[in-house]
Amino acid sequence: MRPRNEATDQKHRSFIEAARRDQIVAAAIETLADVGYAKTSFARIAEQAGISAGLISYHFDHKAELFEQVVADINALMDAWLTEHIGDAASYREALRRLIGGFVRFCDTHRRHVLALGQVLAGLGGQENRELVRSQREIAVGQIEQLLREGQEHGEFRDFSPRFMAVALLGSLEAIPSELFARPETDVDAYAKELSVTYDLAVRRSRLSRIGRG
Repeated sequence: MRPRNEATDQKHRSFIEAARRDQIVAAAIETLADVGYAKTSFARIAEQAGISAGLISYHFDHKAELFEQVVADINALMDAWLTEHIGDAASYREALRRLIGGFVRFCDTHRRHVLALGQVLAGLGGQENRELVRSQREIAVGQIEQLLREGQEHGEFRDFSPRFMAVALLGSLEAIPSELFARPETDVDAYAKELSVTYDLAVRRSRLSRIGRG
């Protein structure tokens, strides 16, 4: 059997450590969803993961660092999901409808992730952590605002404040998890369609205005 060289050993250790961090984050998500932010501790997460609390401390210095990773991983998962759903949308109107419908369905199919994310963002305290929450919201508003602004520039959307409309849409999206948890029997497809139609009507350029521009 050929002995590993130092570079191979380092790569192997890095793979194992990355897998362990992923395991810890996954256990943290489950724990947050089960017991909430206040009761989530390294000990509870370790129990969920079947590892020692000391091993968590090896990878994360404190809960805030672990929770930041939870937020980052869930956001990355959500971004990948929405990117796939928006895909090759043929128009900005279609992209907006797919964005809204995709988010509704993400909240439905990833309920524990969404619950864990909400627990972290609601529970974080301190100036640094409040800044994390603020920055996360600003990123979301900015992404929606960019889509709306580009839709206006291409003549698909009517004249309105992209910022104000983005804030309104984000508020509607943020209300989705609460509705799904309060009413588990919600018809998700109908919810996605209704919300998509509502904002499509709110932003689209009317036929008369298109004729006027022509």
